[in-house]
Amino acid sequence: MASHKVSYISKTLLSILFIAGMALTPVKAWAQEPTEEEYKSLTDIQAEKDATKKAELIFSFLKEKPKTAYRPNVIAEYQKIILELRGEKKWNQIITMGEKFMDVAPGDDFTEKALTEAYAETNNMKGFAAYGEKAYAQKPSAALAMEIARAYQKLGNDAKYNQWREKVLAQDPENIDILIDMTQKYSASQNLPQALKYAKMCLKVLPTAKKPDDMNDQAWKNKVDAGYAVAYGVIGNNAYQNRNYAEAVTNLNNAVKYYKNMEQAYYYLGNAYWQLNKLEPAMLNFAKAYLLKGSTSAAAKKYLDQLWSSGHRGSLAGVDRVLDRARQDLK
Repeated sequence: MASHKVSYISKTLLSILFIAGMALTPVKAWAQEPTEEEYKSLTDIQAEKDATKKAELIFSFLKEKPKTAYRPNVIAEYQKIILELRGEKKWNQIITMGEKFMDVAPGDDFTEKALTEAYAETNNMKGFAAYGEKAYAQKPSAALAMEIARAYQKLGNDAKYNQWREKVLAQDPENIDILIDMTQKYSASQNLPQALKYAKMCLKVLPTAKKPDDMNDQAWKNKVDAGYAVAYGVIGNNAYQNRNYAEAVTNLNNAVKYYKNMEQAYYYLGNAYWQLNKLEPAMLNFAKAYLLKGSTSAAAKKYLDQLWSSGHRGSLAGVDRVLDRARQDLK
């Protein structure tokens, strides 16, 4: 549930991710004697002081001599450049060099982690997601999966976003960010069975959820309240659709207890109370839905007027008292 961000993902996660790939390539015993030409190329690389020129020498050498006995020595020189650039926060240079290095050393773990960090630091969601997936394959973690999911969300790739949300939950089944989000997404798409599934998971997890160290108390309270409101709202709506009106009333009242401005919850509360022949709370909740001016506002006003006039000889005189009380309750 990392949220305090530096660039895109948390600095702690970036450091852990990058350091995990920092074992410099060891200089191994030669499988075969290197040639004098190869030795000269190596010494030229080691003597070059300009990082860009040195990198170009490295790429050229590895492309021309992919099986050279000096490969570990040359790769070690390249890794030193990346570490120096990282220390200087020259992320764009790391990206340029890293991408070129991947052409001559595909799948290099060190470079994949370096590129993951560099793309994150430059807020390049596409690059971060691509190399984040590779880093995740090497060292899976719920935190990295969460950031990859967020990257795909920002890119508008819903299929990948859903895939990575599921990966987060596979490793961290109590991740309330994902549980709340999935509850909302499925509810918005009218997939009530799935919304109900995740709503119930939310209610199970929220009572014992731990506040992240980098989140203040008010932000944490807002997140937890939102989770309860969304979960109870979905459960209440499901109960209403199944004509379990008493259950709907209980859950929808719980929802608005945590978030006062849930216009649709008030609308369904009005209808549920009406079905239970409790007309005063029905009118009060229709009044609240009307005042919040959401998608149910017009229908809520129609039902409020209908209920009021049916009990007052067809007159709307006095209905303002219900609206005034609703205004007070919404404050």
